[in-house]
Order: sequence, then C-alpha cells, then structure tokens
Amino acid sequence: MVGIFCIASVGAQAAMIANPIISLGKPTYGSSGGTAALVDGKFGTSSTWTVTNGSWVAIKVGAGPTKVFFNWNNPDYSWSDTIDKNGAYQYCPEGTIVPVNYDILTSANSTTGADGTWTKVDSARGNTVSARGHLIDFTGASWVKMNITTGGGTLDEIEVFDCSNGAEDIWFFPGTSISANTYKAYPPAQNFADLVATAHPAFHPAMIRGGIPCIYSTQMAAYISSYLDMARNAHYWAIEMGTNDVWGGSTANLASFTRSMQLIIDSCKAAGIQPMIARMIATDSALAGWEVNPAFLKAIDSLTTVNDLIAGPDLYTWFKTHPADYVVESGNSGIHPNDSGAAHIQQLWATTVNSLYTATAVVNPSLANHASGNSFHALLATSMNGRLMLRSQSPGTVAIFSLSGSLIGKPYKLSAGTHAASAALRSGCYLVKFTSNNYMETTPVVVQ
Repeated sequence: MVGIFCIASVGAQAAMIANPIISLGKPTYGSSGGTAALVDGKFGTSSTWTVTNGSWVAIKVGAGPTKVFFNWNNPDYSWSDTIDKNGAYQYCPEGTIVPVNYDILTSANSTTGADGTWTKVDSARGNTVSARGHLIDFTGASWVKMNITTGGGTLDEIEVFDCSNGAEDIWFFPGTSISANTYKAYPPAQNFADLVATAHPAFHPAMIRGGIPCIYSTQMAAYISSYLDMARNAHYWAIEMGTNDVWGGSTANLASFTRSMQLIIDSCKAAGIQPMIARMIATDSALAGWEVNPAFLKAIDSLTTVNDLIAGPDLYTWFKTHPADYVVESGNSGIHPNDSGAAHIQQLWATTVNSLYTATAVVNPSLANHASGNSFHALLATSMNGRLMLRSQSPGTVAIFSLSGSLIGKPYKLSAGTHAASAALRSGCYLVKFTSNNYMETTPVVVQ
C-alpha cells in the first residue's frame, strides 16, 4: 500500500443508477375503454380501469430498452387480504379484489394491442396482492401487455421503467394501516417518486405500496417468504412497522418485535435487498389515550445501528409536533395519518434518502487495480453519516482500510447493486478492497 494517495477531483458519478419511467402518456389499448387512465400518473380511485376475467391492456412504450420493470397498482386499501388471514389481520378484512392469474407479454409488431406476435415473458398465478412489479426482458420489443385470465377489481396506474442499465431504483413500502393510509387511502398530489424526480430529474423511482392494516411485526416475519415472493425485485424496502406491536403503550411485545424485525432484516439482506426502518409514528395521546413506549424507538435505532442500515425517517418526532396530520375518526383518533400526514410521510422518506441520488465517487482511476470487465466502483456519500456508497455488478467481499493499512471494521459480503458501507468514516482517504472469485480490485476513495 506504499505510495497510494487520493485525488478528490476525478471520477464523479451518481450513486444510484436511473431507471427512467417510459410509460407516461403513451398509447394504450385494451379489452375495454378507459385504459388511458393507467398511464396518466394519477393514483387513487378517481381515475381507474375495471378488471374482469379476460381483461387485457397493452401499452406502446417504444423500442430501445432491453429490460423493463412493469409495475401495476390497485387502489384498494390493503396490500393483501390473504397474507396472515388467520392471524391479527382476520379482524381487519378489507375485501381487496385483485388480478389473480395473469401473463406479461411483449411484442415488436403489434399495432392495436390485439394483433401482432406476442411473447410471454412473465406470469403470476394465485396472486394475492394489490400492487406488484415484474422485471422482464424487452430486447427488440416496443409493446408490453398485461393479460388477465382471472381476477377483478380496478387498476389506477401501470408504470413501465427502462431498466436496461440497472434496476436499483425500485422501492417497496411494506407496513401497517399507517402505510395503507399513506400510499393507498390518501395518495398525495406529489408522492415519494414525484418528489425524488422533482429534486433529481434524471430519476423516477418505482413504488410498490404494501400496507396491511392490523398486522404485527410477528406476522410480517412469519410471512416474509410471501413478501419476498411478491416484492423480491424491489432493491429498497422502506419499512414502517411497530404501531400494532406497541398498541396501548405496553412493552409486552418489545422482545418479539425486536426478534421479528431482525429476521426481516436478515431475510432482506440474504435476498440482496436493502431494508430501512422508519421510527414509528407517534400518537396524539389526548385523542388516542395512549403513547408509543420509547423502548420501541430505541429498538428501531439499535436495529439500524447493529445492522448498518441507512436510517429511515423519524415519523415519531414529526407527528409528535404536527397534531394536524392525524385522522380524527371513531375509535382510533390520533393514530393514523390523514391526507396531509400521508403527504408528509412521503416527503420525509424522500428527504431521508436524498443522498442516494446525490452521492458521488472520488477516485483516482490510475491507482485502481482495474481488470478487464471491472465490476466494482466505490462511491462517496457526503451526507450519509460518513458512509461510502458501494456499487457492484456481482457479489463479493468488501474490506475498508486506512492508508496506513489498518482494517476498519470487519470485511463483509456485498451483493450486486448499490449499498451503504458498513463502517461510518471520518473525512479522509481510504482504500476499498473488493474480492469476487478470482477478481480483486483496490480503489482509493475520499470521504469529505
């Protein structure tokens, strides 16, 4: 390592890989009228398309992308009536009606959505959720189609994203009725994706809305395989969980909450997913009659620190100081967000993860051990508590050293994608060593 030095003016690039939306306002065709509502960028029940057995909708997004993310949303309140149907959720049925069996197809020569040659590229059988995305091959195609053989309900939006250069900017928002209110019941004029796109025009995140009322962390943990089956292709999971665990202000469920959230974190990481956990919403104690026990907030903070996660937004403090953001309702006043609360939660998430879209690399390429087909880049995050943002196109092991050769933290596994480094670093120069099979790269970086 003798002779290594850092230059802080070379090699800057965005940390997040953009997967731009390509479906807004594009021509649509379907088995019935009204399909233009699916590409107008508006979420909620005011602009929907009705699904029945045999329904289909085709979108002419145009040629060029080699891979796309096809994302559909049903505006029903709950993400699922089936996950944990025999647990706590049995007391909160919502009557969610969704497409059950469907195929995703592509075409290069259709003119009406009904004619031409179509290739099935993905399918769902026995679907039980009201929002879902599919990462599909789009090489040579210009049309994409959803062919629903059985199912019902409505769709309010279908989004198609160009993922030819990566599929990192895909977000899943699992949670309780707090999330159901935030993303389904009261969709704001500007949601999380809109806010990111406004601040960073090159980006437009894909959002999968996953709130289930009455659910506890223990149920999410018990059904984590079902969550992964439906949302494994979302690189970031923005989790809101714990209000039902702490209901009444007791610490009786604290240990089970901590164990369950750790299992969820471990399952996400094993699947190459980056989880983030919001500090749970406060209650208006005058209306609700109880307060969140601070031991649960400490548990979330500890889980974030111990697992080296990017911290989620502090919903607790926001709602503690903004009582006008609560719903006033019979039985549960002062607990759920209203329309302004929903807008503020999405703003808080967008603000919290802003650095993912602004982080830049500071690397002297002449000093890196670049091999043919280089698969790793070390990226600098200036406002993520000193954490580097590391991108890899293949899994491997990362170790961070000081220039004197001291190992900082422990080496750890890195899956493909963009990740926060496990060690919080002070300003200065570091060496990042990446090993993948027989490939090794050592890259100097600067933290400012």
